[in-house]
Amino acid sequence: MLGWNVGTFEFTSEKILALNYHAHAKLKMRTGGSSGVIGRTQCRSLPEGDGMFFDIAKKDGKNNVRLPVKFRYRSPVVFEFHVAGKRGAAAYSMVWLHHLVDNTVTDINIPIWTTKNGSRLTQNYLTEESVTGHEVIGLEDLQEVGRLQFRCQFKAGTDEDHERFVHDNDSRETYETWEACLAEGVRHQKVSKEMPAKTQELHDQSLTEARDVLKEADPEERKKWLSKDGEDWSGAFSHDPKAYMDSTGRKRAEPGRDKPVHDPYNPSSDDKEEDDSSESDSDDLGMQTGDNANRMNGSTEKWKGQADGETDRESRQEEKHREVANKKSEKRRNRGLMQWKPARVSFGH
Repeated sequence: MLGWNVGTFEFTSEKILALNYHAHAKLKMRTGGSSGVIGRTQCRSLPEGDGMFFDIAKKDGKNNVRLPVKFRYRSPVVFEFHVAGKRGAAAYSMVWLHHLVDNTVTDINIPIWTTKNGSRLTQNYLTEESVTGHEVIGLEDLQEVGRLQFRCQFKAGTDEDHERFVHDNDSRETYETWEACLAEGVRHQKVSKEMPAKTQELHDQSLTEARDVLKEADPEERKKWLSKDGEDWSGAFSHDPKAYMDSTGRKRAEPGRDKPVHDPYNPSSDDKEEDDSSESDSDDLGMQTGDNANRMNGSTEKWKGQADGETDRESRQEEKHREVANKKSEKRRNRGLMQWKPARVSFGH
């Protein structure tokens, strides 16, 4: 499992490339819970002449193709190429959503297939290896006619795009609940996996209550050996026991609490304490020298402006959606019981 089962499939690139495919087509997309269309007016030939591309750049809110997903782990995004004069789809492409990681931009490069049995192709999980080896019965005429390339991501959680595909009372109440939480600030547009600071503090306290070694260790050492899932790895990659002994075999330091007397991985037989902070080994130990710090800070500054602009844009967009959700919540509260339509009942005489 790579993340949430409910979310939204969205494109992050401005174009969808169909390499080695030269038909002027309309692109239909569908997945578990929604569908979308990119018209023929957005299909153009590549300047190099080696295929077509679909222009999906956002212009005043148009061409913003986003597909809400309800069942991610059993749903592919099916791309159907429809050309003029042909009934049904002329070609197919598929990307299965369980290959994507939540909120992570992924480059996609998938084949474009032609076959007479399109339903068999789109309703089964097939790989390029199995298709190439002719292991699929009923798809002997399957042929690769191009490659579909784009960038996309799976945005975890519910958002405003799910409103268009509300079809029953359960889905309506689910969406209204999310909308009310968004208006009150309980939920946000983007799902975060970060744990609240107070919850993390209580979690760390519960992990160290029954561990005497971790109780006595300093905070830096405790933080080093406690992973996010609460598992103590301090014994899995332990130091050499000789690092805590002298040449006669007597223990001179407590493992897990005190610093080792010798090199923890290559201890010497000499009783002299080795220098733990050697200047020549500072790079190997992961410490930042002056040159390393300047190099890292320089690379960080390069993208700082772009990251800040992206953050401001997301915050403004979230504030806008919250205002809309507030208005809808206020409307529901003012309507009271009238927000639900009464059942039609016929009375007999």
